[in-house]
Amino acid sequence: ATRATSTRTHRSAAEPPPHHLSLMSLESRRAKSARGRRFLAQREPKLVENPRTALLARGQKSSAVVNELLTDLFCLKKPHAKHFRRHNAVHPWEDATPLEFLCQKNDASLFGFGTHSKKRPHNLVLGRCFDHRILDMYEFGVEASAAMAGFARGAGGGASGEAKPLLQFNGDGWENVVELKELRAFLLDWFGGKPAEAIAPLALERVIAFSASPEGWGAADGGSGGSRRIVRLRQYSVKLQKSAEATAPHVALREMGPRVDLVVRRVQRPAPDLLREAMRQPAASSAAPKKARNVSHSKLGGREGRLHLPKQDLSQMPTARMKGLGKRGVAPKQGGGGGGGGPCAPPPGE
Repeated sequence: ATRATSTRTHRSAAEPPPHHLSLMSLESRRAKSARGRRFLAQREPKLVENPRTALLARGQKSSAVVNELLTDLFCLKKPHAKHFRRHNAVHPWEDATPLEFLCQKNDASLFGFGTHSKKRPHNLVLGRCFDHRILDMYEFGVEASAAMAGFARGAGGGASGEAKPLLQFNGDGWENVVELKELRAFLLDWFGGKPAEAIAPLALERVIAFSASPEGWGAADGGSGGSRRIVRLRQYSVKLQKSAEATAPHVALREMGPRVDLVVRRVQRPAPDLLREAMRQPAASSAAPKKARNVSHSKLGGREGRLHLPKQDLSQMPTARMKGLGKRGVAPKQGGGGGGGGPCAPPPGE
């Protein structure tokens, strides 16, 4: 009897894994239709960036605490977020290429990845990407967590999904400790949302508060002397009420969740050359806009402009010639031999 041969092909050690090939194919492909060109144009570098999209995914094994936290983070980032509920064989600290491929495929510059193991229980990894490469990552351990569903009754209606949050950092450590300064910049990018120059008081619907004690942040990873680096996250809904003073309303805060206590486990800081490239601004953003000539604005906010045109001769303008619009008092040309009255001769019969 002949032995059946297997049709599975074995990949050599020097050959890159399939996600490397998919990543190269995404970078080198070209659009063949107008719709495809518009799709790729949206992902090109822009002077004014689009709102950052967050990708939330699970590892090979996750716990119920991590799954609830990923769902709450998805609610905080909506509508600029994508949530993958299936498990993925991704290990960001060992090989970040599969995660970079997922972020590039979904056009996400922020990611959150949840795992659970005996060595690192209830593990959450938050990170940022630049040019489809991981810029920096923070690994947290979820020490205590309360989902948003538990605050539905006492939140007083909550807040709308697209409301821009107000980020509050409690404690002087955010200004004095270098590690907390870096973490604050990271959290501002992750939870800040779309940048805005000004927000009306009535549009402020929620506040995200972070608090951390400065103990244990100046040492190496893991703290010193048993101290742990803990970051507490709280979210509150804002309700404006009547106040005794007529100048401003009274602001009432109600906790709406999630309530999370995070312990910092590992930190991957950005490479100096990649950080320098990410912080570089184009020349067009720093240059002052050119002043428009002969353009003014009215008191009502309207835009008025002045145009300078050369002198026009309307007599030379080509128009439609009609017989009824001819000049009066000109005798029509008559053919033949000579008779007939002049231009003012009365018609026959008078």
